[in-house]
Amino acid sequence: MLCTVSDHKTHDVVPLKEEYDGKKAKLGKTEAEIQQMIQKRQRKIQEIRHSVELSEEDADREIAGGVQVFTALKECVERSQAELINTIKEKRRKTEKQAERLIKELEQEISELKKRSTEVEQLSQSEDHLHFHQSFVSLNAAPPTKDWTQVRIRPPHEGTVVSLICYIASSYYYNTNFTTLDIIQYSL
Repeated sequence: MLCTVSDHKTHDVVPLKEEYDGKKAKLGKTEAEIQQMIQKRQRKIQEIRHSVELSEEDADREIAGGVQVFTALKECVERSQAELINTIKEKRRKTEKQAERLIKELEQEISELKKRSTEVEQLSQSEDHLHFHQSFVSLNAAPPTKDWTQVRIRPPHEGTVVSLICYIASSYYYNTNFTTLDIIQYSL
């Protein structure tokens, strides 16, 4: 069939019904493709929503694990702080007792030395030659005393804080690894 437009005499035309049926079939195919695309996207939405749910569950597990780790760390720090205070106080008490004992010894020696000093002074003023010679030997020798040059009272708590921090760090490491293993087991 030829085109009905006067200046289009050189090309063929297709009957309208035939063209309509062909394009309607193509349109049906396009509609089917669009429906498939819609379904794919709806499935993708469901997949994303499911991923969000899983992500929320994972986040809750991570939060719970983190809270567990930091609770353990906090308890460890509080326990260690109490131990530190008790340890330092106990060491301070021992140091004070040691200092008191040393002071008593020193005071005793001072008392004996003062007594000896008084005896030496009295002897040096004595005019009794016989008594002087008899007492001289015993008073001329220094009384028995302790060598105090090496005696020191050192703060026994030096380094206590550093050792406590090392203890906390190792406890934290242990608790963190333990909790991390638990979290890994939950996520498998």
